[in-house]
Amino acid sequence: MRYLEHWGMILKITNNQGIKKPMTKTSGYAAKPLQACKYRLANRLHHLLCLAAAVSIWSVSANAQSDASDGASPALSATATAAPLVPPQETLDDSDVAQTGTAPGRTVKPTPVAPSGKPFQLGAFLIYPEIDATWTYDSNLYSSNTAPLGDHAWIYSPALWVQSNWARHALNFHAGADLTRYDTYGTENSDDQNISAEGRYDFSADTNVYGGAYFAREHEDRESPSARNGLTPTEYFQRRYYGGFFRQFDRLSLRIAGTAQHLNYKDVNFITGGGALSIINNDDRDRWQYTGGFRLGYEITPRLEPYLQVAFDNRRYDIKVDDLDYSRDSQGQRYLAGLRWNAPRQIKLDAFVGWLLQDYNDPRLKDISDAVAGVAVQWAATDKTTVSAHLDRTVEETTVTLTPSPGLVLVSSSFLNTYGSAGVEHRFNNKLSARLNGSVSHVAYQGIPRTDDYYGATIGATYRIHRNLFLDLSYTDRKLSSSIPTEDFSKHLLFARIAIPFSH
Repeated sequence: MRYLEHWGMILKITNNQGIKKPMTKTSGYAAKPLQACKYRLANRLHHLLCLAAAVSIWSVSANAQSDASDGASPALSATATAAPLVPPQETLDDSDVAQTGTAPGRTVKPTPVAPSGKPFQLGAFLIYPEIDATWTYDSNLYSSNTAPLGDHAWIYSPALWVQSNWARHALNFHAGADLTRYDTYGTENSDDQNISAEGRYDFSADTNVYGGAYFAREHEDRESPSARNGLTPTEYFQRRYYGGFFRQFDRLSLRIAGTAQHLNYKDVNFITGGGALSIINNDDRDRWQYTGGFRLGYEITPRLEPYLQVAFDNRRYDIKVDDLDYSRDSQGQRYLAGLRWNAPRQIKLDAFVGWLLQDYNDPRLKDISDAVAGVAVQWAATDKTTVSAHLDRTVEETTVTLTPSPGLVLVSSSFLNTYGSAGVEHRFNNKLSARLNGSVSHVAYQGIPRTDDYYGATIGATYRIHRNLFLDLSYTDRKLSSSIPTEDFSKHLLFARIAIPFSH
């Protein structure tokens, strides 16, 4: 899960974390080196043509803008996790809580960049187009414990942001894609797309309502426990709707918000241990998640605000009983007490403690009742150096099983994920910056004796070649250490990205 940070409400929504199917379904293996040289040559030609097209588009833009002086240095993310590029002005989200990091199964991507010039304008709307082309190498594409297979790929990422430029109210749109093409293992290719819209209506400076919708076609990373045995990556569709109300009463503030999210996982083929072709049924993973609640804050000073928050987290599966005859619907609550501290240009801090509950309808599934704590901080150590840190604990859905002896199958209801990350970024000048990030995630499965520890470290640098052309290089090391040794893996990833955020 990750924070849903709309307008200060710290609600919870599921991330794209996978769910492992029972071993009776996934005891096979994924298709490995079945591609021929003919496929690789065609892929390389395709990559060269796409990259040439992207560079030619940039060249036209650069020539048209060559008489303009360089703008300010790009705004780089200082967090240790991947985050979408956002235009250099405020979105509808007025929360200062930083987004939590990647949970297990989500690959860290390069840090985004922002354009240096002015956005394009159409009436009262600001337009931010972008084209990225990323070369990446994964030393263990299937996150395998033995005989790792590496491959490199090209990722093409067009995106468009449209934001209103009104004195009151707001209306924003976004559309983007990540099109991945591998050189050797073409069955791992993916076409992720997303589109979203959000709006806010201001009754006054102290009162507003807001809402939005998000639609996406995505895939599970091979690090996910559920995604290692399919012949192709598991594809899923996500749709999310949210809305809320905010009111400021002098020093007292009230936020009420809610989210409804649906995940629809597609079936994938796999090969059994006996060599037969079979299907992993993912229909029993499809579900709705409904979250909502309120947050009450009191502004002691303009920089300091303690708050109380209560939220519910209800999960409803489309199929009431899964393939192992378990009912996985559940009801959850979060009770939090926190503190926000915002010293402009110095530090942003949001910290909270509390208790979380998740009760499953099936009495055979283990319920969760545990303490929770979180922190998100960004500190400007110097005018060129930024330090960030995150801590979070969440409940994730899973159907991981364990078979300690023939005929005995232990079923996990969920896992408790405790995630921490830290990062530092330094800007050497208006063209060059570097970053160093690290993360650790402890996963405790509920109902079975299994724990996983994920470790990650990234070093990277971004160089502004031109006001609208950036080169981003990074190296990431990933490792899983599990109480079940056969689940362990390690890998390293290389990224080299050309980013073209258009402006004038």
